[in-house]
Amino acid sequence: MLQEFRDNLKGTAVFIVVLISIPFALVGIDQIFLGGSAGQSELSVNGEDITQLEVDRALLRHKQQLLSQYENLDPAVLDDELLRKPVQLRLIRQKVMSQRAMEVGMGVGKAVFSDMLKNESSFQINGRFDRDAYEFALRQMGHTQNSYYAALKDSMLISQTASGVAGTGIVTQQEVKLTAELIEQKRDYYYLTVPIADLRKSVTIEEAQVEEYYQLHMSDFETEEQVIIDYLELAVDDLIASVIVEEEMIREQFDSELDDLLDSARSRVEHILFANEDAAINAQRLGEVQSKLKEGALFGDLARNYSDDMGSANLGGDLGFIDAAAFPQAFSDTVASLEVGEVSAPLATDSGIHLIHLAEKESADLPTYEQQRGRIRDLLERQLAEQLLPEKIDQLRELAYNAESLSEVAGEMELVVKTSAPFSRDGGEEIAAYPSVVSAAFDVEVAREGHASDVIELGANRVAIVKLRELLPVRTLSLDTVRQEIMESLTMREASLIVNKKGSDLLAQALAGGNIEELAKQQGLPWQVSIDTRRFGGIVDGAIRNQAFTLPARSVLPRVTGFQSDSGDYIVLSLTRVTPGDLDKLAVVQRDNLLGSIRENLGRREFGSYEASLVSDADIEGLY
Repeated sequence: MLQEFRDNLKGTAVFIVVLISIPFALVGIDQIFLGGSAGQSELSVNGEDITQLEVDRALLRHKQQLLSQYENLDPAVLDDELLRKPVQLRLIRQKVMSQRAMEVGMGVGKAVFSDMLKNESSFQINGRFDRDAYEFALRQMGHTQNSYYAALKDSMLISQTASGVAGTGIVTQQEVKLTAELIEQKRDYYYLTVPIADLRKSVTIEEAQVEEYYQLHMSDFETEEQVIIDYLELAVDDLIASVIVEEEMIREQFDSELDDLLDSARSRVEHILFANEDAAINAQRLGEVQSKLKEGALFGDLARNYSDDMGSANLGGDLGFIDAAAFPQAFSDTVASLEVGEVSAPLATDSGIHLIHLAEKESADLPTYEQQRGRIRDLLERQLAEQLLPEKIDQLRELAYNAESLSEVAGEMELVVKTSAPFSRDGGEEIAAYPSVVSAAFDVEVAREGHASDVIELGANRVAIVKLRELLPVRTLSLDTVRQEIMESLTMREASLIVNKKGSDLLAQALAGGNIEELAKQQGLPWQVSIDTRRFGGIVDGAIRNQAFTLPARSVLPRVTGFQSDSGDYIVLSLTRVTPGDLDKLAVVQRDNLLGSIRENLGRREFGSYEASLVSDADIEGLY
């Protein structure tokens, strides 16, 4: 079960889940983890400490987020020294916002966290909350339940503050009108194109030009030092075939999962809470309710009349389908002891005295052994392979240490030797895309002394060892090798000069009043007209449209400009009409979306400024 959950813990979604879910019941074990330097203060914000452990946790999350965002990112390049200060600054911003929220009386009820936990799908197995999955996530993040509770509370307080500040922004009708005029603006423009492709055909490059360019730019054709490496990769998948899963192991895992499913069956509970400060009144009301229950009164009707729980009284005391883990232990134990339709004896908790009625209990949807056998076998095989991997990594390291070639190591460990393409210190493709591999390949012991590298981590459950096959020293490429490259460069340069000369002449004529269409026809050049063109989208050339929209809206029209495109073509463009957007002509949905976008942008600016002012005024100590 835990492995199934672990396999699903990938990507940024894990960390979002972890930041929005917390159980109701908390345990006080933080101090176990706060011994030594980890519990020491690293930062102080207005007299409130941020411990080294908190910074380390945030740094770990930041690195994991980067690794999940950039799939081929080498963990070795994530330097703690470089990342620590940005992480500290983020924690400082969060702390001042949390402090401000508390100052103005904001808060978060524990029931909110309980609801989050019950409804968060990533903490569920087969649609039900699973405590093992939840606790595994906490361990992965280096959190205890108490520290998680604190982190989530701060996050929600900050969210409340952000919403409050963003909601103070006022958007006037005039702002919406002006924004609509800008965003929905339309433009008409004509343009002709001087294509460089046609002119390239007319350019002739002599051999003497090629040789002269080669001699003058010989240093440009020097190669970097390169290496070709042999390498072995070892991953969990390579070990699966070598592990044996007995039928007894599969049966044991199936029985464990079956027990978990049975334990996770949810119960729909109703309760009546007696929470008067006067114990005598509570006792009196409790007696009345118990008497009426014996007489046949409905529990829900009594809850509406007697319960002091304002959240559930109007619902007949209905708490819905609950997960036992989200409630105090005594409450959960009482629910577990009831049969459907049974009412508990009075239960005293910190909240008051409860009568609990088990209204309904879901039956677990139990799979058969045959249905789950294949999945469980795969699961256990991977688990055993993961357990075997550290031993195999040690074996790989030992065998490769003094090996003359990786072939003998590969034979011993049933792996395959692979060979890379040449690559420089800038890296390359496949195995050379990992900076740690490149660093190891150019290390003196590998590149100069011919030793195998140490084990290199390539990611989760995957390592490699590399050994030099060939060192390619710096050399100058021959003229024959680079002749075509030089000819293409010279051809492009000559054609570009011709295009610019021809385009500049046409631009001058257009500026003098020449018509784009007539000029294009005279020269036999392609031309286009774009009518009612919007700033975004449309079936038009994006680069040309962007140039048309860079011209000032209040220009004297027609406004003519010329430029060379990325492809080398020269464009002469004439802007002939600018039509402002009209708010009144937008559909209701468009107006609402526009207003929402303006408010969102304004809210972000307002919150950013507010946050910056709080940080500026804060008393901060220990910043890296």
